[in-house]
Amino acid sequence: MKKVFFSSLLVLFFLILIYLSFNSNLRRSILNLSVGLINNYYSISVGKKLRSNEGIIKSIKKIEEQIKLTNFITTNQKNSFIDNIYLNIYNVEEFINSDKDLIYLSKVVEELIKKDPNIYDALVWKAKIMSYKDSDKEKIYSYINSAVKLSPASIPAYRFAFDFSKKVKDEKKFKKFCKDYHEAFLGNRIKKDNESLFSGSSLTRFAIQINSNENYERYIMEGISLNKDQDYIFDFRKPINFSEFKTLSNFLPGTLINFLKIELKDINNNNIQIPVSNIYISSNNSFFVNENNMKKILVSSLNDEKIIINFQRVFKDIIQLKLKINFSKANLTNEPGC
Repeated sequence: MKKVFFSSLLVLFFLILIYLSFNSNLRRSILNLSVGLINNYYSISVGKKLRSNEGIIKSIKKIEEQIKLTNFITTNQKNSFIDNIYLNIYNVEEFINSDKDLIYLSKVVEELIKKDPNIYDALVWKAKIMSYKDSDKEKIYSYINSAVKLSPASIPAYRFAFDFSKKVKDEKKFKKFCKDYHEAFLGNRIKKDNESLFSGSSLTRFAIQINSNENYERYIMEGISLNKDQDYIFDFRKPINFSEFKTLSNFLPGTLINFLKIELKDINNNNIQIPVSNIYISSNNSFFVNENNMKKILVSSLNDEKIIINFQRVFKDIIQLKLKINFSKANLTNEPGC
């Protein structure tokens, strides 16, 4: 009986292996389930450690354990667990209250850079750790520059660059990074598990949505200009009657949006100017800033934004919408222009 039982188990095991080898969908599902289970376990564990005594040290040790395990399961290079490892480090970073605490991250950051030397946040963390250790100034700037080169519009590298430049009293570098920050528009930030129409936060495009007769149409504008008044023209597929429209975007936090002028064109080629002072504007997530008699919209999150512009009356047979907008960035310090 024992021989029959073990023989049956062996046959069943090989049948499962054969089935998995031919069924790629099942194999993928099992792999995704395993990845999810491991990621959830470490996310919960790191969260619990952070709320305990010596939370920083204990949580970082848990992340080191996660890296070792996932390297064993997959590869020492960049693997399918890396996003969750970064998410856990972001959570730890929120609890770091001093530069000294950054030292505990040293080993983890080195491991991440070994996996992939071109990951933005790892380079910024490396620069911060080197600063605390009083490493060579130019080497620290080289890591900052590498991060900025990877994603010129992303903010964390600039925040540290400003602080470090003030620390080492390098005003030339400080002013350079200020200029670069306000002019950079390439690159994006992707928030894990955040559903977005735009595949992450960036400064490269936005859309308008117009609701008419219980239907809606969307028009995408590719490419924007920073720090200057620019016309953005949307030609409609057919004449539309509408009283409001929405702008859809996922701009980086700190982006300032200033609507300067709105103009409509109807089927008779009549241009209709709509004073900005006569419209009502609201938003899902952003805030309004009064500055020099102008009301600017300040983007505050990595989530998709929906800004509603209401004319407070209906315009008929419209074939074109022209928006004059000035996009810019809020300062990151109290220094003028920075």
